Amino acid sequence: MMKYLFIMAVLFGFFGAGQIKLNAEKSTLNITGTSSLHDWEMTVDEFDVTGVITETQVQNLKATIKAKSMKSGKSIMDGKAYDAVQADDFPEIIFMAKTLEIKGNSISGKGTLEIGGKSLLIDLDSKIVKQGTSEIQLQGKVPLKMTDFDITPPTAMFGTLKTGDEVVINYDIFLTK
Repeated sequence: MMKYLFIMAVLFGFFGAGQIKLNAEKSTLNITGTSSLHDWEMTVDEFDVTGVITETQVQNLKATIKAKSMKSGKSIMDGKAYDAVQADDFPEIIFMAKTLEIKGNSISGKGTLEIGGKSLLIDLDSKIVKQGTSEIQLQGKVPLKMTDFDITPPTAMFGTLKTGDEVVINYDIFLTK
């Protein structure tokens, strides 16, 4: 078994493929949306990204967000968001893609996003901002509708404050090989 793992490691190294992991200190992830009163933003404090990268593909990509690490700075809004995504029953928001294609300065493809126990196939388009021998920086945004995930947009103040259905996940991710 060790001999097999050693051979695989040598082959991946030889062909330029490598396991990628998140550089959490440099990376940022936030969620933005609107309401009948004002626009809002939640910063995600705990998330992870793993996968395998080659010159032409990203394989077995998995991005995980700890649902209760989304913070707006307002405890009432945070609580409503956690309720909306059913954070107690589904503590993680997960995106998984078997294969994403690398073409020029972009990475694109489809993957499955799971929020609150509901999974949908979504498009992912990332811009490669910077690429070195051991690090790659990706930026992008993913627009979503809460209702597509069977999430009722939260309300407050007896229904007079209404959250818009559309949200955008914005990311600036640094991955190391």
